[in-house]
Amino acid sequence: MNTSKKILTVTDLKKSYITKGNTYPVLQGINMEVNQGEFIAVMGPSGSGKTTLLNIISGFLSADSGSVMIGAENMLHTDKNKQAEIRSSILGFIFQDFMLINGLTVRENIYLPQIIGKKDNAEMDQKTQNLLDTFGIAEIAEKYPNELSGGQKQRVAVARALSNTPLLILADEPTGNLDSKSSAAVIESFLLAKEKMNATILMVTHDAIAASYADRVVALSDGKIVKELLRTVEPRQFMNEILDFLKVVEVSR
Repeated sequence: MNTSKKILTVTDLKKSYITKGNTYPVLQGINMEVNQGEFIAVMGPSGSGKTTLLNIISGFLSADSGSVMIGAENMLHTDKNKQAEIRSSILGFIFQDFMLINGLTVRENIYLPQIIGKKDNAEMDQKTQNLLDTFGIAEIAEKYPNELSGGQKQRVAVARALSNTPLLILADEPTGNLDSKSSAAVIESFLLAKEKMNATILMVTHDAIAASYADRVVALSDGKIVKELLRTVEPRQFMNEILDFLKVVEVSR
């Protein structure tokens, strides 16, 4: 793992919601770093702030205070146009419900971020074919999303997220709607992206099996990072560590 370059630095991030005159803190001083080539899982009980954290990092939500540095860009100190540019050029997104465009083929879905990024045709052709080959989806390149299994759809989504060579991939519950076989295909795709492309992945998940393949698990509870688990063992053993920890967090709430 290459840890020489920081891709994401979150510093003292705070976010509250005000409802009927009452203030509800959601994030309470989050500090975290993600280095190039790391695969990080963010876990915690419902309401712990996982999705809010991801949405602030991506610029879809504002924060009360703190900073979110992605490379040299602070997502909290840029206007909406700049945030949109950052999302299209240095971030890749993978969603629970795939978000593939049904009227486009697999190949065309992978093309799309590159077209938005105004890449030339020869570059797009080569990059797209490389991604199709890397993720074992070349044989379905001319199929449409409604002809694919859940696992195939997510592999296409991973390939699409990588098509602009982003600094950071943000994955929101990528295995949430999948059966065990399809979930395994998605995690295999993440590991391939990490191995072949030195991809940096930040994944929010409830899935301890998926998280067990991450390099590190950041555990949230009540808007705070309460523990970080570094994987030093095989995934099956690491999953037991994760499950034991999550039980303790649930009991203490």
